[in-house]
Amino acid sequence: MPYVLMAAYTNYCRDPRVKREAEALIGEGYTVRFLARRQPGEPDREVISGVEVLKLAGIGRKPNSFPEYLFDYLLFFLMLSIHLTLHPRRYDLIHINNMPDFLALAAWLPRILGRPVIHDVHDLMPEIYMEKFNVTERHFAIRALLLQERMAGKMASAVLTVEDRLKDILASRGIRREKIHVLMNLPDESIFQPAPQPQKAPGQPFVIVYHGTLARRLGLDIAIQAIAEVREKISPLELRIIGDGEERGHLVDLARQLGLDGVVTFSDGFVPVNQIPGMLQDADAAVIPLRKCSGTDIMLPTKLLEYVCLGIPSIAPRTGTIARYFDESMVRFFDAEDANSLAEAILYLYEHPQEREQLCRSASEKFLAKYRWSEHKQVYTGLVKKLLGERADQQVVC
Repeated sequence: MPYVLMAAYTNYCRDPRVKREAEALIGEGYTVRFLARRQPGEPDREVISGVEVLKLAGIGRKPNSFPEYLFDYLLFFLMLSIHLTLHPRRYDLIHINNMPDFLALAAWLPRILGRPVIHDVHDLMPEIYMEKFNVTERHFAIRALLLQERMAGKMASAVLTVEDRLKDILASRGIRREKIHVLMNLPDESIFQPAPQPQKAPGQPFVIVYHGTLARRLGLDIAIQAIAEVREKISPLELRIIGDGEERGHLVDLARQLGLDGVVTFSDGFVPVNQIPGMLQDADAAVIPLRKCSGTDIMLPTKLLEYVCLGIPSIAPRTGTIARYFDESMVRFFDAEDANSLAEAILYLYEHPQEREQLCRSASEKFLAKYRWSEHKQVYTGLVKKLLGERADQQVVC
């Protein structure tokens, strides 16, 4: 069977998309090797659900500035380039995930030798970096990011991305539309399954949950401020934040300053994907408190889809992409970046348990009826088979 190399500057165990893709190929009988960024304390090599995961060293800690990110990206790119240059014919197909986009260029020699290359665009780097570092599209770094995005897309045999709006944007930036395929970030139903909520004893808190990365653009500080506004009206109350990221220290300090010790709780860093449902089973509601900017407006948050699968009613801002898939009968909307509006939404769901049940029912009926990973993964496995088939036909012709 074909031997596939996948690579991403990520922690493999904490990245649901790359795990789903790799395990989908294992399910088709392929051999998969995955090159990931090694985290402190991790082994250099593991076999996880049949996937051989090799860990490449980074700078030893999470980068927190543009120069540090660039250096760590380049280090990963160099090691990936060396591996592929030394073994240009070893793999039948190569699948490179962004960020950064220029990682795909490490596969230049295998590509010249006829190996198909998939470039998987999880996020649009220009939009993320404009928000993260507060620069405009005229900044030299953003122009450089647009250039490497275009070069990676043109070099690849096929481009994957997560949503139709991203496909439109990539096509407008010079990547051929027919080369771009949409593979949505849908939850794995084998992990995220609905379960009856345990009956709460009197005095148990009203639990609001969030899981994922802690970054400023994702608005957890707004959620904490909203909790401060409703804590006197909802008692007991808990905002359970599961995950880690650059904003963690700031969020912990903010909760303490607002007197929310014991009300806002934090996990001990990131949590493996398969453990998350167990930490959400007593949730009464979930919050996706995104700030609205160019980067978040095109996001369809995976956590929102996971809450739908688990049967947890969600509160979210009416961003462009969320509104394409969800209406008022499926989620409780609030005004983005408005803690008062979020507080009102939380209080409304607390006071209307039947509305919580209706949101869950409607979201499941309208979204899960159309979008399930067990079916949608065929977009990916079908593309891989097509690319491998085209390569085989070319070899026969030769």
